[in-house]
Amino acid sequence: MDTSLTARVDALAQQYLSDRVVLKPLTRWNEAYKEFPRYVMEYLCARYVDPGNPIPGQERIDRLLTEHYAGSEARELIKSRIKETGEYVLLGQLQVRLDQARDHYWAEVPALGDNFVRISPRVLADYGKALLAGGAWGTMTIEYDARYELKGRIYPFFIREFRPFQITRLDLDDYIEKRSLFDTETWIGLLIQSIGFNPDQLSERERWLMLLRLVPFVEANYNLIELGPRETGKTYTFRNTSSRSFVISGGKATPATLFYNIATRKIGILGYKDVVFFDEIASTRFTDPEATISVLKDYMQTGHFSRGRLEFTAQASIVLGGNIDTDLKRQEPSPRYRHLFEILPPELQDPAFLDRIHAFLPGWEMPKVRPENYATGYGFITDYLAEIFTRLRRHNYQTHVAAHVDFGGMTGRNQDAIKKTTAG
Repeated sequence: MDTSLTARVDALAQQYLSDRVVLKPLTRWNEAYKEFPRYVMEYLCARYVDPGNPIPGQERIDRLLTEHYAGSEARELIKSRIKETGEYVLLGQLQVRLDQARDHYWAEVPALGDNFVRISPRVLADYGKALLAGGAWGTMTIEYDARYELKGRIYPFFIREFRPFQITRLDLDDYIEKRSLFDTETWIGLLIQSIGFNPDQLSERERWLMLLRLVPFVEANYNLIELGPRETGKTYTFRNTSSRSFVISGGKATPATLFYNIATRKIGILGYKDVVFFDEIASTRFTDPEATISVLKDYMQTGHFSRGRLEFTAQASIVLGGNIDTDLKRQEPSPRYRHLFEILPPELQDPAFLDRIHAFLPGWEMPKVRPENYATGYGFITDYLAEIFTRLRRHNYQTHVAAHVDFGGMTGRNQDAIKKTTAG
């Protein structure tokens, strides 16, 4: 009898959670699908693939993606198909915005490279909340009608139908109730399998550190930093755990991108995402560093920021991820560093900025991710878990922590850091 943690988690998951879990390896049968978010592939697998006989379902997904998904290189071909056939079913990402100047809702369809696509009022009524708050993946039926004109311009593309790849019914109380059917070890194992890793390949401390990575998803306005070696799953976790997480991979970070674009009057990513992850923070460059970091520091402390005469409140958590040289055998940073924050851009080494970070995850204690480190068993469907995480952000558990912890003479910021980390 298999007594591994994975086996025990699988038995409980199939017994009590069969309608919301998926066998994680099913999504990895084709390396060509790495470009798709994991939650998209898991949705398709949960819908079409029988774990006992996976090949027919996988072949069906192959056909679906071949016939209805198109990369940017096929953009003009897809437009032509829509025009020549009158309509086309496209699989991809969809986002909606309100154009106040025209008093009109527009759909943004990256697969078409078009930010002015008309959309059915019925689709807006059914899925507007998700589409306006960051967008969603799904299948959309797009029609072509060159007769539609607005203020002298023709807008021929029209989204008649949309079917999102998401969980439509979710009960947080039921999720909390199901927790009581697992002990602490198996529940942690389930969460780790759900984000794509094998808990049997992790020590107890490594499992807890893996959970610390998830705190920004469930605790609003939480600030975390993780520095460690490459290939330990930092980027993988924040890119694949939730569609409400946004990864900034080096390059430039501008006030317009982060906070608010005054020219377009469009809110930045901090305004509509749950988590913003700065990947390879050492190579990130901030436009107008002094002003940008000043606004960022204020946001990290208060959850508010201002641009021009406008003030905003947001709940996005901020995570800084960076690669440092480490001694893997001794599990400690290389002695060549004068201090742990040496790799950060100079403007982020400001003590006032660092004081606003709630936790430091010692990434040098995390194992390198190898094939055997990926999940082999059942875990929550990613989109289901992401929605659970979002709803948990609305619940404040810090009062429970404060009732059981003697903070002594700690500063207010240190107390807040402990309460937020433990609550998460």
